Amino acid sequence: MALQDYKDIIATVATIVTIIQFLSGIDICRKIIKQGSTGDISGFPFVGGVFSTSTWLTYSLLLWDASMSITNAVGLTLQVIYLCTYVRYCIASGPWRTVRRQMLVTTLVVAAIQYYVFLSDDENETIKTRIGLMCCLGSIIFCASPLVSLAEVFRTRSTDMLPFPLIFATFLVSGLWWLYGIIIQNSFVKYPNLIGFGLSGFQLFLFIVYPNKRKDNVTGESRAV
Repeated sequence: MALQDYKDIIATVATIVTIIQFLSGIDICRKIIKQGSTGDISGFPFVGGVFSTSTWLTYSLLLWDASMSITNAVGLTLQVIYLCTYVRYCIASGPWRTVRRQMLVTTLVVAAIQYYVFLSDDENETIKTRIGLMCCLGSIIFCASPLVSLAEVFRTRSTDMLPFPLIFATFLVSGLWWLYGIIIQNSFVKYPNLIGFGLSGFQLFLFIVYPNKRKDNVTGESRAV
């Protein structure tokens, strides 16, 4: 395959761009800190990010893939920091209950995955296959997480609540890892990133359709908690 000759280059670029993508969460956290609360920003992208990176880190260690391991180790660290920041400024009871439930479910699922990987009697290939499936689910959740605000986007005819840096970075990262999945001939890397590429592309299209300003008379008070 012609792409095979570019494996190391694509892996390096994908790792660098993915880490830059993870850093895009700083912009969201800075907005939260500046306004003193999470406002209408959903914590689900951070929860989904923790689940996705922790699961992919486990899978990449099973594959002994250095590029994927380094990328997801850095990503997991950053996502945990972002989630802690979100929880710190989540002062409204409704969002706090929601993110608390999400964190509880994520913690239980991640713990179950680790228990299965390290204490299961299944063969290594079977474990890889099942964890690979979980990684697919995690990637789709992470890429689709901004879609939780889709109803609000259509209601206000504005993309103000969508995290553009995160979505744009996801678009680039998914495309690169899709190519990497083709090179290493791994369906669990290839197909979820293809889906992520499509989902993030759709979200970017919304920024073209709708301006980044609210069309209704939603005031700053609507963000107050």
